[in-house]
Amino acid sequence: MIRPEHLAYFKNLFEGRAEISWKAWFPQNEAQLTQDLPRVDFLRLKFYNLDEAEKLLKQAGVEYIPSPLAIRRERYYAQLHQSVLDEKGRPKEAFLRKAYGGAVGAFMDKNFEKGKKALKRELGKIMRRHPLVRSEDLGDFYFSGEMEFELGNRDLGQAIIELVAAVQTDDDLLFFAIDRARELLGQGPRQ
Repeated sequence: MIRPEHLAYFKNLFEGRAEISWKAWFPQNEAQLTQDLPRVDFLRLKFYNLDEAEKLLKQAGVEYIPSPLAIRRERYYAQLHQSVLDEKGRPKEAFLRKAYGGAVGAFMDKNFEKGKKALKRELGKIMRRHPLVRSEDLGDFYFSGEMEFELGNRDLGQAIIELVAAVQTDDDLLFFAIDRARELLGQGPRQ
């Protein structure tokens, strides 16, 4: 049987209010979960983590309002190597500072102009890639902006979103990210 405190963690995780990520929480609770759950249930939770946690919440009748952005962030953290994560299972500051050609570090230091220039360079690199790669990378770039805007460094997030919203292209593969950025900023559709 899953413990109430574990269900409370799952609820907080899905609502974007968890203090630590799944990647840190699971190892801290693995021994207890092994004792509490039948082996099959434990393995499902271990290998299907967020999907299985959601099933357990529903089975227990715990109501929650999922944050798609928080869930997506957790899935992103789960892909990162342990060496770049802190004790809370989130990216270490040194790792973050290097992101997007140092733009994240510049924003952390409140050097917004330097950060915006680095972000423009990163967007330029994205736009020079093969169309299929460019589409995926622009979507990831937008996601980083949305995640920061909603759950992290709002200035950094807004700068990324503004850059994506300003992209002028006739490549319909890019429209989804551009339209999402424009929508988040309260702008009308592309011209």
